[in-house]
Amino acid sequence: MNYSAVLLISIVTVSTACSQRGPVAERRETRECLSWRSMKTAPVPPDVQARLQADCEKSTLSVPEYR
Repeated sequence: MNYSAVLLISIVTVSTACSQRGPVAERRETRECLSWRSMKTAPVPPDVQARLQADCEKSTLSVPEYR
């Protein structure tokens, strides 16, 4: 095999491996989920943490992109 063929195969392989597959859908957080995630490490009572998590889960069910 000559060097030009090896070079061509290398260029095609590298350019294909480094190319993007397409736009990645941006996941937008609901206000409730942002609140829950920001309070996950805060010292809050377990019932408050559970309520924040439940509010997050309810809010994502109403957003079409989360289904």
